[in-house]
Amino acid sequence: MPTTGANILKIRLIGHMVAMTPTGKNVLPAGARRTRGLLAILALSNRKPVMRQRLTELLWSTRPTDLARASLRQEIHRLLDALQPFGTEIIDIGRHTLTLRPDLTSVDVEDIYTGDLGALDDTVEPEEMLFTDLNGIDPAFDQWLQTQRARFSRHIQHLMKSDQVSPDSLARILPSYSPSDKDPMPGDAGPETPPPIARAGQFHAQPNDSLSAGHFPWKNGAPGLETLRRLSDPPAIGPRPQNGKGEGDSQPPAASAKVRSLSLTLMPIETKDPSLKTLADELGSLLNMMFVGSDAFTLVISQPPRDELDATGDWIEALRGKQIDFLCTGILHSSVKGNEEHPALLLRLIDVQNGGEMIWTVRAALPSGTRQNPGLAAPLLARAVLSAQWSAILRHARHLLKCSIQALTPDQLAARALVTLLQAQPHALHEAETLLKFAEWLGPNQPLVAIARAVTEMTRANAFLQGDHAASVARALAAAQHAAVLSQHNISRNFLLAFVYCHIPGYADTADALLSPFKSNDEDADQAWFAPYRALQALLALINGREETARNLLKHYRISGNAQPLSVAMDPCAVLYLFLADLPTEAVRVGRMVAALYPQLPSALVYHLVALTTEENGAERTAILARLSALDPELTIRRVIMSNPSLPAGARAKLATALHLTGLPE
Repeated sequence: MPTTGANILKIRLIGHMVAMTPTGKNVLPAGARRTRGLLAILALSNRKPVMRQRLTELLWSTRPTDLARASLRQEIHRLLDALQPFGTEIIDIGRHTLTLRPDLTSVDVEDIYTGDLGALDDTVEPEEMLFTDLNGIDPAFDQWLQTQRARFSRHIQHLMKSDQVSPDSLARILPSYSPSDKDPMPGDAGPETPPPIARAGQFHAQPNDSLSAGHFPWKNGAPGLETLRRLSDPPAIGPRPQNGKGEGDSQPPAASAKVRSLSLTLMPIETKDPSLKTLADELGSLLNMMFVGSDAFTLVISQPPRDELDATGDWIEALRGKQIDFLCTGILHSSVKGNEEHPALLLRLIDVQNGGEMIWTVRAALPSGTRQNPGLAAPLLARAVLSAQWSAILRHARHLLKCSIQALTPDQLAARALVTLLQAQPHALHEAETLLKFAEWLGPNQPLVAIARAVTEMTRANAFLQGDHAASVARALAAAQHAAVLSQHNISRNFLLAFVYCHIPGYADTADALLSPFKSNDEDADQAWFAPYRALQALLALINGREETARNLLKHYRISGNAQPLSVAMDPCAVLYLFLADLPTEAVRVGRMVAALYPQLPSALVYHLVALTTEENGAERTAILARLSALDPELTIRRVIMSNPSLPAGARAKLATALHLTGLPE
C-alpha cells in the first residue's frame, strides 16, 4: 500500500480518530461517532469488502433489521459527504458490501501491521489506545473495539520480542527513566539506572504498610511500555538496551520536561449594593486563602486597576498574554428566601486559555447572619473551591488527551487517569490504572497522584463492585493518608479521607469530623450543587439511623454527571441511598438518569434494578437485568452486599431482600 504524498486521505486510528487531507484538514465531522465508527471498521478490514449486514450488526445491534439498514444508508451518505469530492473514489459502494480502496488512502495501524517497528516513524506514538473517542457507540461495536485493541497490543508485543528489534528502535519507543532516592521532579534528570522488573500487583500498597513522605510502596516499580500494558497483566521488562553510546549521552525522559503549573487569578467579588461591599471583600479574602491552600494552582495576583480594565478592549486576551489559565469571578447580591432577605453569591470559573469560556458556575444563598459574621459562609466557600478546583483540573486533563503520555508530568498523568475513569466503562478502569502506575513511578510524592490513586480505588470498589472491596478500600485509605501528609492545607484531603472512612465500618464519627469544614447549619436546595458532599452526608445519616435527615438531604440531590472525580463512585450510590431512605419514586427517577449516564457501569445498573423492585415494571427490570448480566456475568448478590459493609444491619437486610427480587444469582 502506498504511503506517499499520492494518498489523498491519511486515516489515523491510534488516539483520537482523524482522516487528514494533504492540506492537513481533518474531514471527519465532529460528534458523528457512528460515521467515524463506520470508517474505522472499513479501515481495519484488510481492504476486503465488508458486508452491509456485518456493519449493521456492529453499529446497530439493538435495533430491528429494517431500522438498522436505514441507519446504515444514512451513515454512508454522511461519510461520503464528509469525504467529498473524492468520496466514491475512496470507498467502493456495492449493493451488499463496502470497501475502502487502497490506492488513495493510508491507515496508520495497517502500516504497522504490514511493516516492522520502522513504520512507527511515520505514525504517532503507539502508547495511545486505538479509537479513544469511539467507546459506547454500541455493545457489539465495543466488543469489536476490544478485539482490535488486543490484536494491536499483541502485534506490538511480538515486534518488541522479535529479533528484528534493534537497540535504536527500543531507544526510540522506551523512554529513559531516572528512578533514584530523590523523587524525579519536572526538570530534574538524575543518573540513568535500568528500571526494575515490573510485575502485576506490585504497585498496590498492602493494607498494613506504613506510609511516609519519603517512601511509597509502588515507587520502585517501573511500568512496562504503555502499548504492552493494554494487556490484562503488565509484562515484565528487563534493563533498557543501550544505544551504543556512553551513558552520559542518554537523554532524559520526555516526561521530565519543565511544565508550567496551572495558574489562577481571582477578581474581587463585585456587588452593586453598597451595604454588601464589606461582606464582598471579606468573602474574597476567604476565597483567596482557600485557593492558596490548593495544590492545583499557582495563585497569581494580576488584577489591573479598574480604569485599565475598562480601557482594555479584550481583557481576557490580556490575561492570556500573562499565561493565566483560569479566572474566578464573583457577584454578591441580595436575595429573598422565605420572608427574609439574604445575601446570595454567584461564582464563575473562566478558562482563559481557551477563548474565555465559562466552565463552572454556582449560586449559593449564604446563611443568615453572614453579614455580621462572614465566617458562616466558609463551609459553602470550601465546597465551591473544591468543586472549582476539580472542574479546572478535569478541564485541563481533557485537553491533554491528544498528548503522548511521555510528554506529561506525574500530575498530568494522574489528572488524565481521572478523566479516563469518568468514562465509567470496564476498559476505562484498566486504562486509568495503567496511566496511574506510570504517574506513581515518576512522581509518587505528588499530592494529585496520591489523590488519584485513592479515587481510583474507591471507584473500583463502589462503582465496579469488584470482589476485592476491602483491599481496594485499604489501598484508598493508604493513598488518602499519604495525600494528607503531602498536602497539609489542601481542602481535598479532608473530603477524600472522609469519603474513604464513610465506607469503613465503625468510622462514621471520623468521617463526620473530617466533613466539618464543609458542613453548614443552613442547608437548602440552593446548596445541593456539590453532589458528593450531599451523598456522603446522607450515607452518614443512614449509618446513624437518621433516615429523616437522609431524606431531606436526598430530596434535593443533583446528579453530578462526571463533574467530579468521585462522580462515578457516588452517583449510582445515591440511587441506593434513596431506596434505603424510603423515597422509592425518587429512587426510580434518579436510577433511570444514572443508568442512562453510565450504561456500562455495574453499580448504576444494579442499584437501578433495586429501585425498580418497588414498581410493577417487569419489562424494564428484565431489560436492565439482561444488560447487567452481559456486562458482568459474575456479579452476585453477595458481591453487592460486600460492597456496602458500612451500612447498618437493617439497611443491609433491606438491600438483600430487594436484590433477591432482581433475579441476580446468589
